[in-house]
Amino acid sequence: MTGPSPSVRRFVWHPTPSTVDDPADVPGRVVAVIGTPGHAVDAVSAALTGGGATLWHHGDPGVPDAVVDLTLTEPFDPGRANAADEALVRTLTVLRHCYQDWAAETDTRRLAYLAVTYLDGRCGYSGHRVHQPLGGIWAGLAKTLHRELPVVSAKVVDLPDPGHPGLAGIVAAELYRDGPAEIGYRDGIREVLLPRAEPAPAPAFALDGDDTVLVCGGGTGIGFELARTLARRGCRVAVTGRAARPEGAEHWLRLDPVAFEQYRHDLIRDAAGTRGLRETRRRIGKLQNLRELDANLRAVDAEGLPLRYRPCDLTDPAQAAALIDELGTGLTGIVYLAGVDRPARLPSKTDTDFLAGVAVKTTGFLRLIEVLRDRKPALKFFCNSGSLTGRLGGMVGELDYAAANEALARLGLWARRETGIEVFTVCWPLWRGLSVSTNVDAALKYMPAMDPAEGFGNWCTELTAPHHGGEVVYLGPIAGGMDVTKAGQFPLDPALPGFGAAHPKVFHRGTPAHWKPGERLRSRIRFDTHTTPAAADFHVDGSPALPVSLLLETALRTCHWLVPDPPHELTDVEVHPAALRLVDGAIELDRVTTVRDGTVEIVIRNGDGPAVANLTVHTGERPATAAPAFPATAANPVLPAPSMVRWKGAVIPRAQWQRHACGTVTAPLPHCPPSDLWTAEPAPEHLLPVAALENILRMAYAGYAAGPLRIERIAVHPEHSHPTRLLGTPSGETWYAVDHSSRVALVLRRGDHRPDPRSAAWPS
Repeated sequence: MTGPSPSVRRFVWHPTPSTVDDPADVPGRVVAVIGTPGHAVDAVSAALTGGGATLWHHGDPGVPDAVVDLTLTEPFDPGRANAADEALVRTLTVLRHCYQDWAAETDTRRLAYLAVTYLDGRCGYSGHRVHQPLGGIWAGLAKTLHRELPVVSAKVVDLPDPGHPGLAGIVAAELYRDGPAEIGYRDGIREVLLPRAEPAPAPAFALDGDDTVLVCGGGTGIGFELARTLARRGCRVAVTGRAARPEGAEHWLRLDPVAFEQYRHDLIRDAAGTRGLRETRRRIGKLQNLRELDANLRAVDAEGLPLRYRPCDLTDPAQAAALIDELGTGLTGIVYLAGVDRPARLPSKTDTDFLAGVAVKTTGFLRLIEVLRDRKPALKFFCNSGSLTGRLGGMVGELDYAAANEALARLGLWARRETGIEVFTVCWPLWRGLSVSTNVDAALKYMPAMDPAEGFGNWCTELTAPHHGGEVVYLGPIAGGMDVTKAGQFPLDPALPGFGAAHPKVFHRGTPAHWKPGERLRSRIRFDTHTTPAAADFHVDGSPALPVSLLLETALRTCHWLVPDPPHELTDVEVHPAALRLVDGAIELDRVTTVRDGTVEIVIRNGDGPAVANLTVHTGERPATAAPAFPATAANPVLPAPSMVRWKGAVIPRAQWQRHACGTVTAPLPHCPPSDLWTAEPAPEHLLPVAALENILRMAYAGYAAGPLRIERIAVHPEHSHPTRLLGTPSGETWYAVDHSSRVALVLRRGDHRPDPRSAAWPS
């Protein structure tokens, strides 16, 4: 018997050489260059103005179109944990100034944010000296910025050091360039960070009763559950947290859950409308954590596990040293968990709160590393608990949390090289029922939560495995976390979980021009005979043209960027086939998708002329569709009437229609896989059964002469995506595609149609 399939997969990010086209232009852009005054700021400013940009300085009227952030240039000093504060406050000040204007913008080509970091030119992965690992703060911030400012193209460029001779030219070239969000330049080579699926290596050692594992920040939540898991496997476990264990007599500790909820409600009620409300909420949070801590420790005491709790503030060097000394030579492993996630959009988050959110991750780590460098215990591992908010970017309100997690991962890479300690970071998705996120429902829209049993099993494997790169990532299905901006910066790999759902969505995205999340998306889409072989298989008035079904498929896919529910029906479809003719083997179209009154309206144009297509898409729960009865009587072959449109049948096979005595027409449907329609590898799966729809159109609109094709309704059932039979009713008004189990894949109801075969030139 096999167990449940894993919900996550293990990945390691690698710098990968990347060639690029010519640099994007900056003429006419208004750009702010922020950083410590000096040569780098002057050189970048000169490069941008030389390219036609106008500089914006804080205090100037208006807001810039782009920000070049030269971040923190000084060499890293582990004794100065707050060295990034001044540079980070400078960043936050400018972003808050831009926030309202940038948040309202819909033009996807206007806004850009580029942060320059100075790790090693390979985002910390070169194995060479890391100049300034705190640059990870800006990397995490940049990868999350689009969640709050949706059309900002944000990226991070990593260089070996601030004196890199190509800095100014690289910044000018990369500022408005499309592509991945993490770029490095070292030894004249441009690289981007890309994920690669890699199974965990075989264990290098085993953990047993002779091992003591220190779990820092493990009194509650994920940390405690990991500590309990390790203790149950026989390890001695020491758990730390800042708070002392409650004495047991506290009033709020003795309350049952219902009574404590009333106590919490009373505290908030009494503080409502006062300046003390925020502090009251924080106090309640601390009380809840203390109640959980006490319950956890009582449970392990009752179970008799070798786990003990030790209060310790790791940001205090003396306390950190005392802790390591107390554990002595038996200490063989450390798991470092620290972090506070208090989501709030940037304008609502003070500098103090933002800096504290970063420091809670980084300061304790640096203090602990300094003690370990001095004491030199025989550690088998030092594991940072990271988050996908750092590796991929967080959700709305998590700029500081993402910055903190990415900084911790980069500090881990620095410490691994500089100290010889086997430091590595494991980045986790949301844990079901355990994560620190205060808005789990919102987080689940980005990626499903991971099963805790699966997560702890993977974690225990990582603790005993050799690590060469220093960072490991566990990913669940990614489609929900993709938005229009992110899709252009995250190259999809077929090994990624959820690739099958994400790939068609990204494939049909086109080149965005305007986007307002949940409301409107305008994109430029292009088809040519090299990438779309089916475009040479359909002719209008003797010229190759884009098949109607492919046009409708790309229209349906664009709905996924605006509404969460899947499309199930198209209505009021009007398509002008003559406007779909290719020019020099290609066609470019402008597609505007708008959410209105619970439906999605799509208008597609070819240039500035009239609409090529109009349709309305309905999403949500699909109504059941009864399958038609196929006649059992004999039938005779029938050909569609001559028409001005013609299907060659070389790519999309033509069905052989038959007419039964009752007037019903039927046809077996030859198979036509997506790989026949697109040259992309892999080819995107379809929502519409393309071959079925094309063969229905060929018969339903036999005799078509000119003007628009009008379709009253197309009902789609993509869960039955491989129809094998077609049927048209005697009236010719309703058409069906069904699969081998007689489940309906598509229903088409014809609109107003007046065939005029006298005007036809070719047989279909």
